[in-house]
Amino acid sequence: MRRMRLAGALLLLTLLAPVARADEPKLPPQPVDPATAVDHDGQPIRKPAEREKPLYAHQVREALIEPVSHAFDIPDLILGLFGDGWKREAANVTVNDEVANSTWFTNRNHVRALTPEQVRLGPLGKELVPTPPFTIKSRKVGGVNPGFTIKDKAGKRWVVKLDPVNYPQIGSGADVVVGRLLWAAGYNVSHDVSFSFRREDLKIDEDLAKGDEKAPPFSDSDLDTLLRRGAQFADGRFAGQASLFLEGTPVGPIDMRSKRPDDPNDRYRHRHRRELRGLYALCSWTGSWDTKDHQSLETFVETKDSLGFVRHNLLDFGAALGAAAEGPRPPERGYEYTVDYKWSLRRLLTLGFIREPWRKTESEVTIPSLGRFEAAVWEPDNFRSLQPHPAFRERNDGDDYWGAKLVASFTDAQVAAAIDAAGYEDPRVKPALLALLLERRDKLVRHYFDEVAPLDYFRVEGNTLRFRDLAVDRGLSAARGYEAEIDGAGEQRKARLTATALELPPPSMSKEGKAKIEFRVAGSKAKAVEVHLVPEGGAWKIVRVRHA
Repeated sequence: MRRMRLAGALLLLTLLAPVARADEPKLPPQPVDPATAVDHDGQPIRKPAEREKPLYAHQVREALIEPVSHAFDIPDLILGLFGDGWKREAANVTVNDEVANSTWFTNRNHVRALTPEQVRLGPLGKELVPTPPFTIKSRKVGGVNPGFTIKDKAGKRWVVKLDPVNYPQIGSGADVVVGRLLWAAGYNVSHDVSFSFRREDLKIDEDLAKGDEKAPPFSDSDLDTLLRRGAQFADGRFAGQASLFLEGTPVGPIDMRSKRPDDPNDRYRHRHRRELRGLYALCSWTGSWDTKDHQSLETFVETKDSLGFVRHNLLDFGAALGAAAEGPRPPERGYEYTVDYKWSLRRLLTLGFIREPWRKTESEVTIPSLGRFEAAVWEPDNFRSLQPHPAFRERNDGDDYWGAKLVASFTDAQVAAAIDAAGYEDPRVKPALLALLLERRDKLVRHYFDEVAPLDYFRVEGNTLRFRDLAVDRGLSAARGYEAEIDGAGEQRKARLTATALELPPPSMSKEGKAKIEFRVAGSKAKAVEVHLVPEGGAWKIVRVRHA
């Protein structure tokens, strides 16, 4: 039945697939270059059509329809009894079990450590804040927070969102901190700053004041009404977030489930991209619970002759840490989906006599700019976004390990630098938030490193295969031993190692012409790491590394 369903889906996709135009630029068939680990998905194409995704239709599908559909997918349920079962490997994994550099992701901190100053400065690599006076060009459309777009004195365009009344910097601070961490990890984000201004800094653009057939006039009284919905500091300044316009022309949000059909560079279903699956670990760490498609934007970056490429950006991290659009994060956010069938069933079966974990987090908010954020009750693998995320559902142990590796790469100083970028004016925020993020970082890394052996960065030196133990590097474990099960390389044996190195026989002694080695941490139940090697030029060459 499943095969029939799959065949029917393939036939339908074939019939609906767009026909290539005769003048469409031809693209290379293999986007990932194994020699450089670069996904050549920025080849010149014509600008795709701008698409819209109705918010409420999306929420109904992801929150209501998809969970029910999966609940009645019997083959998946049966396979799910056997570990990852039905979950397939991510589509864009490299030889070394990494993600290639692409228009989606650029390997940064876990490959080459950034300085704390680089983390603080973020994607632009320099200080940049809006300079007054500001001309309001349009109203902000969509979202809960009031706001508008401005052009500053330097001619730069920004989107401004106000913090909720009585909670200055709660959302804008969270957005900046999480945005800096995600950028340092490798994701494309906008340049956001925590921003304050006075009423006299603003003037309304003449065309906006006049209005047109699409929008009514926007007057000074309208602006005053809007500003009353925002937070102010004690000295009268308004508090909010300013986001610099992204490079390129917007072409709509990312579909976290499927490919963009009019982008020939977009070769992988998005739910099977490791950078989106591994994003779960970073969202869990930072409590970034609003991760739906609408918190993203694809832009067409023109190169020459009307050709360009699509860049995929993550946006709007104000619903993270202890924040929500309306103020402090509601206690249940991050612990349950908006519509959570499992918890609803538990409450029904127990007649309501069950205490959900989030109820243990209910407390008075003592630091308004921080909101409600904790580390004691939170469990890294039980984090829940606002609604089920397609890529999060598809993730497997290898994806979780990769995401945890990104989290583990952040030092105390780098996390502190991300907090400094927000410029919190309440001196209580930084020490409290830093302590919580560091505690959550270590808790998450321990959890996933106990699930999959954190042995990584394998390399061949002569006939020695060397690697690193990331738990030891992170200071989460003392020096320890390892076990290696060797199949090939002219032998089949088990070896106990007291160091992060394994001596291999010369490739000339291998009759099989290949070798597979499974590495484990001695005395640990964590899943093994597989390393595959072949002889090349009289030496061993790594051709595949897989965690779980």
